[in-house]
Amino acid sequence: MTILLVNPPGVRGNGRSFIGEQLLGDPQLYASMPMEHLGLMSIKAYAKTQGIDITTVNGLVAGHRSVEETWRAMQRAVRVSGAPRLIGLSCIDTFPEVLWLAQRARETWEGVHIALGNAIATLNYERILRQHDCFDFVIVGDGELAFTKLALAVANNAAVDHVPGLARRDDQGHIVCSPATLVDLDELPRPARDELPTVLADGFAASVFSTRGCPYRCTFCGTGAMSAMFGRNSYRAKSVDAVVDEIEYLKSDFNINFLSITDDLFVSKHPSSQQRAADFASTMLRRGIDINFMVDIRLDSVVDLDLYKHLHRAGLRRVFIGLETGSYDQLRAYRKQILNRGQDPADVINALQRLGIEVIPGTIMFHPTVQPDELRETARLLRATKFTSTYKFMGRITPYPGTPLYQAYSAAGYLTSEWPLGQWDFVDPEAARVYADVVARIAPEVGMNFDTAEEYFLSRLDDWDKVIAGRTAAMAG
Repeated sequence: MTILLVNPPGVRGNGRSFIGEQLLGDPQLYASMPMEHLGLMSIKAYAKTQGIDITTVNGLVAGHRSVEETWRAMQRAVRVSGAPRLIGLSCIDTFPEVLWLAQRARETWEGVHIALGNAIATLNYERILRQHDCFDFVIVGDGELAFTKLALAVANNAAVDHVPGLARRDDQGHIVCSPATLVDLDELPRPARDELPTVLADGFAASVFSTRGCPYRCTFCGTGAMSAMFGRNSYRAKSVDAVVDEIEYLKSDFNINFLSITDDLFVSKHPSSQQRAADFASTMLRRGIDINFMVDIRLDSVVDLDLYKHLHRAGLRRVFIGLETGSYDQLRAYRKQILNRGQDPADVINALQRLGIEVIPGTIMFHPTVQPDELRETARLLRATKFTSTYKFMGRITPYPGTPLYQAYSAAGYLTSEWPLGQWDFVDPEAARVYADVVARIAPEVGMNFDTAEEYFLSRLDDWDKVIAGRTAAMAG
């Protein structure tokens, strides 16, 4: 019996694969990107412990230039062992691709069962099952236990009622969902590493996860929205020893020199999280594991610089920080209260840089009600990080269905399209013109100098200010 797990390629509008686009740019900007699909690889490893062999096709890692290429890879994968009984598809922001693949599979293999998983699927399982009959199931939450139990049920032609976190249609066509089970991360085997040789050969980073979920509820974040579905215990952490064991294994077996820890949040401001990070650094140093690594943090995760000095000694060289915006009020609107009014985020950025830690910024430039002053402040933070990729000037927020941001934009009438991703329009037509001009000037020139892009960006904000001043004068007159 063939069981397939598939990740689509995420092809860009220009026909290039995501990996192909990164390889055209500066290697230093993508060398810390974790391209393995640890979710699929963790399901594969767990299923093997239960006697289920899973075949995986990852169009992203394979560098497929079209979803048709991924489909051909799926067909090749099942030629040896026969038509698949169960296909699992992973979806974040690639719903049109997984929908196309599911429809092809349904037309090609009689009796195949098709499941969809990951954040968008979890948050929107009712809508998906109601609108798209090519999907039989949606895995809600953790996939390891749920998908494996589903595979065993399909293999034995058994009922699926006992499968945790499985959304489906009942005999009357009603959508039902079994209660999900939050897995203990320390009870999972290490993810399979089938994809790692390709990832390393392409110049990307090896990766591990040490936590799952997030304790915060930023309005735009799918992870936070998923965690909210499952309650306070949904944010879970592996033991430090288990994480370091896995890193030591990757170092010895794959000779890696850089690692990305893919947690949505490796360390928070909470004292227990700060202590866990310190224990991690101490364990890495005690075992003498010589490897550089990257983690994701929040600005308010930097409570004590001594912790980051300790982590730097253990190998921390890069941090991704979701700065989002230079506006204190907009941060509060996003429910991302990472600084106090009047506090300058650049101070934290500069302090980390002085320790020898590079800061990779997460920023949201454009949103429906954005104003010039906010964009200037966000651009200033970009300058502070010394991150010189010009695509940051074109950033535009995505309201993922199922998130509070999506619901707020829908209620406010900002959305021009609701599914499979929220598309929105600017409240101020001048903002739309500025955005269009910035994209038209910066996007076509792949090698544009950061200073040149910044100069143009700021000049268009100056023009926008003049338009606002003209409106104000006209209203006063």
